[in-house]
Amino acid sequence: MKSSIGGVNVGGSSILVIFVLLCLTTFATLAMVSATAIYRLAQGVIQASDAYFEANNRAEEMLANLSYIVRTSPEAELASRISDAGAFKDFYGNIIFIVPIDDVLLIEVELELEDQRLHILSWLMIADYDPDLYGIEILNVWPGPGM
Repeated sequence: MKSSIGGVNVGGSSILVIFVLLCLTTFATLAMVSATAIYRLAQGVIQASDAYFEANNRAEEMLANLSYIVRTSPEAELASRISDAGAFKDFYGNIIFIVPIDDVLLIEVELELEDQRLHILSWLMIADYDPDLYGIEILNVWPGPGM
């Protein structure tokens, strides 16, 4: 006598196929999410690079303008013409100008004037941000002896 048990007869191979399909779907979804994140990161890098090189070009133009001013201006008018060009002299007599890259980064160029020629002392990309705006706490650290 045969007894019949009700239910669905699912073989081992069917369960294995379902498991493989679930794994493939999960990995495909993870790969798509990862590719999207990498694409967004690459777009951010492209935008940051473009902004940097545009600012660097403006700094090069400013340097060329200041070189022309230094070569063609009489000594008495030099300080005012440098100021009119958007640069300033520091305590040591070096010429400094700043070119913004974006809201936080900028290029700061320091030049030394010697015999009507400009020598680049520094060409730096620095971060200039408001700590209160970003919620950053500034620590008062010990500056060293005699400071």
